[in-house]
Amino acid sequence: MAKVKELFSIDSLKLRIPFDKVTILNESILDEKTKIIVSNVSGEIISEDKIKSLTTEIKFNDYLIKVAIIQQHNFQSKQIEEFIEIYLHSKILESNYFSGITQSNLISIYDKLIQQKVFYCDYDTFINSSVNDIDIKIDFTSDKATFNDLCNELKTRAKQTTKLGQGQAMYKNGNLTFNRRESSTLSSPFVKFYDKELEANEKNSAFFNKYISNELIKDKRRIEATCKKSTDIKKFFNLEASTLSTITQITQSELRRYVSYSINKNIDSAIKIEKSTESHKNAIDIQIHIHFTNSIDNQNSTFLKTLNAYLIHFDDKQMKIRIKKKQLKIKRISKY
Repeated sequence: MAKVKELFSIDSLKLRIPFDKVTILNESILDEKTKIIVSNVSGEIISEDKIKSLTTEIKFNDYLIKVAIIQQHNFQSKQIEEFIEIYLHSKILESNYFSGITQSNLISIYDKLIQQKVFYCDYDTFINSSVNDIDIKIDFTSDKATFNDLCNELKTRAKQTTKLGQGQAMYKNGNLTFNRRESSTLSSPFVKFYDKELEANEKNSAFFNKYISNELIKDKRRIEATCKKSTDIKKFFNLEASTLSTITQITQSELRRYVSYSINKNIDSAIKIEKSTESHKNAIDIQIHIHFTNSIDNQNSTFLKTLNAYLIHFDDKQMKIRIKKKQLKIKRISKY
């Protein structure tokens, strides 16, 4: 029975090729009259959703690759820059879809795009052009109940936030996301846990029916993490440039590290409280130790702030004085 290798790989990305290095071959698909102005001199930036709605499509058998001519103002050089932007994803690999975009299949991806005769650039330009908005994925096998338990557990441990576009979202089909993809950042990365088998049967059935056998998709689940900006890609992976050539040389351990990092940025860390070194403490003293340690170590409070907030709860003046003296004494012999 064939199996999908449980490897980390790049599932999709945005590739920006300088317009002056490209020849347009099919103006019915790529025409300068349909140029998308991503940002102008005033700094106005149109939304990612609107950009995608304005893109055109290179049609393949049962899948599409979106492409556009875009224009943006470079505020450093104060120049207008134009690019061919390609929304590249793993469907272009067809039967090798689960392999993801790797260094070994770049030439195949290039050939398929060029063979459509929509645009032309040489291979060196293609692999050395700028990349942003990469999705890193890991596919794994899990029964539905176990996967649902995983998502529910992560939901309960998600960081609480009132910020727009941030936080967890659980869907009726059991899929779980953290943050909005469009507005995600390196400090609040977009992460998605989803049922790949369900997606294959419902959302993209034509593609999967044509290229992927049922045994490869059965019980398949996926975790996907996004790194949006090219500056963030370079920073996290310590790259001099973010291009097709460089990102496909990122090691398995580094791809794993980013997915783990993205999940951990959205999950509350476990609260750790060191056991008191003092012996013969009664139950009340132990509770006080837990409260003070948690406040100082896990909530970044100070000893005095914690003490004052604690003493508010005591109405008896003499008891308040005794507790204050006791805690100050403990502070002198402890790490507080």
